[in-house]
Amino acid sequence: MLYELLFPLREQFFIFNVFRYITFRSAGAVATALVLILVITPYFIGKLRALNFGQVIRDDGPETHHSKAGTPTMGGIFIIFSLTTSVLLWAKLDNFKIILLLLSLIFLAVFGFLDDYLKIKYKNSKGLNGRYKILAQVIVGTVIGIFLYYFDASTYLMSLQFNSGKGILEAVRVAQVSSSNIFLPFASTIYFDLHILYIPFSIFVVTSMSNAVNLTDGLDGLAIGLLIIMSIALALLSYVTGNSVIASYLKIPYVVDAGEITVFIAALIGASLGFLWFNAHPAEIFMGDVGSLSLGGVLGIIALFIKHELLLVIIGAVYVAEAASVVIQVFSFKVFGKRVFLMSPLHHHFEKKGWAETQVVFRFYIIGIIVAIIGMATLKIR
Repeated sequence: MLYELLFPLREQFFIFNVFRYITFRSAGAVATALVLILVITPYFIGKLRALNFGQVIRDDGPETHHSKAGTPTMGGIFIIFSLTTSVLLWAKLDNFKIILLLLSLIFLAVFGFLDDYLKIKYKNSKGLNGRYKILAQVIVGTVIGIFLYYFDASTYLMSLQFNSGKGILEAVRVAQVSSSNIFLPFASTIYFDLHILYIPFSIFVVTSMSNAVNLTDGLDGLAIGLLIIMSIALALLSYVTGNSVIASYLKIPYVVDAGEITVFIAALIGASLGFLWFNAHPAEIFMGDVGSLSLGGVLGIIALFIKHELLLVIIGAVYVAEAASVVIQVFSFKVFGKRVFLMSPLHHHFEKKGWAETQVVFRFYIIGIIVAIIGMATLKIR
């Protein structure tokens, strides 16, 4: 909105020329989302307490978590509000991928909200039937997959060439590639086209990331802190993927409109940082499914949009491990009648081993930072 309103005035007021820069608008998006959530959250925490919108703790969870019952939940609403407002202010709204990200965020948030509301209304931890949440994720994944497979033509392979007339290196398009191509993280020349199978692949990416973040949201500050770390990595990836010169230098696919996604991720970082202020141990408010389902799904969509789908497994390794621990636990118990972990998801396993909640959270942060760095390092190992 600000770009459309103020950038055209650059001829009269040169200062408005700064709105052309993604870095400037990303900084504005971070600050706006951060300030918004820091301002509105304290007021609504009190309102949620008054309405008895408190967290319902699962009976089979760790005993140390029973004291958290009644802590206000649905804090994801404030993240989504701050994020959406900031994006509408600072992003270019003619970028269709930005619009899809916002619509997907809100759509998944509605189902997450219903889940949280039913848990509170009926005072149990079951909430919305899991089939409906999966259905919402599948719908979003299908829409994104169809868009990328049938309608998107923004991905190119680039080459750096010296322009003797200008005396500079320029990025030149070598070939346009289908958005249904998958690029390997450690190789610059190996990629393969999934063709129509890219649609179910998109569904898998969105659904798995949405559920992975949801499963990780079990300790104060854990899911949102890891989301910040992962989002910083995705912001860097979005920026370099959307810059033709840098993309060609790094030998990664160049996605024409990927740079603008950096503004969206910046707003996500700002909103998440603000929420972490209140969600850090001891948490004053929980994110709830309204936040975890929608934000997790958005992470998957971003990876699809910037053509770093497989890199998501590396930079989101902690989320992947959390989700995998649940799958392994369920499979092992049903097939062999034995549990692999003391309790799943994985963070509860370490709590059962005697780690304090804050120890689990900060050690998972450290692992999250390490895998994010490894993910960034793959840009040079090609």
